[in-house]
Amino acid sequence: MEIGLVDLFDGSAQRDPAYMRAFALTAEEAGFSSLWLPEHLVFFEEYESAYPYPAAPNPANPEVSEVHTYGDAAASAPRVEAAVEQGLLEVLQTAAELCRHTTRLRIGSSVLLLPLRNPRLLVGELATLDLLTGGRFDLGVGVGWSAEEYAAAGVPFAERGARFERNLAAIPELWGKQEIGRPLPRVLVGGHSRPAIRRAARYATGWYPWNLTTGEFAHHLAEIEAGLREHGRPREDFHIIAGLRFHGSPAELRPTVERYLELGADGVNLSLRMTPETYPETMREVSRALGLAA
Repeated sequence: MEIGLVDLFDGSAQRDPAYMRAFALTAEEAGFSSLWLPEHLVFFEEYESAYPYPAAPNPANPEVSEVHTYGDAAASAPRVEAAVEQGLLEVLQTAAELCRHTTRLRIGSSVLLLPLRNPRLLVGELATLDLLTGGRFDLGVGVGWSAEEYAAAGVPFAERGARFERNLAAIPELWGKQEIGRPLPRVLVGGHSRPAIRRAARYATGWYPWNLTTGEFAHHLAEIEAGLREHGRPREDFHIIAGLRFHGSPAELRPTVERYLELGADGVNLSLRMTPETYPETMREVSRALGLAA
């Protein structure tokens, strides 16, 4: 089974380059297929923007969402989790560094904020990264949800959908105009909104929803497959990864993962919220539970 991890690297004393190397090597040795990196330009202490992702599926029953208070009974809606003064290393350069220390592990963006990028510059960066990583990078892309982040980048928040669609359509076109001689990396659209599903089926080579219950995943997958048929695109060329935050026991994890795979996911990405102290044993426990290591 194709199981990835989602985790962050911020360059802090606890998560420095030595930690990044050890983390990636431990993941590879434990049998995980990939490591996915979030992207945010900046975090804020308070947000007026609504966080769009649902609460994670219940670990004991992925057909229903868990109830999560986020430490405050009055704040039961899902929200971004970031420490005070949180930062993130730039995702593409971090991907190159992680691939430099591994031989098999794929690295992906979870997800890159595509409307904030110049597509011509991005394609040049992707071509460089594809060469440096031996084709081991997957480009997860999203629209983003934080008006505060867009304002900090000087990009109109109201234009994010149109910019996303233009950039998404431009990537394969610009790639094809260059004499690269290698296939375009996988491009997976994050999210499960109606526009995200429409754009994924029309322009991308994959879909990457987050925190969907198994029933929601099956429903939106049917929409994706209908969209692919509408555009004459074969399902077998389309890569689907179900991503979710998971904090249950390893024993609960296997049936959850197997259910997503039975429904049609090609892989499952897990955010396990590991700390620098707990990640080696957590990875080994999950690997044993899922039978990942050879």
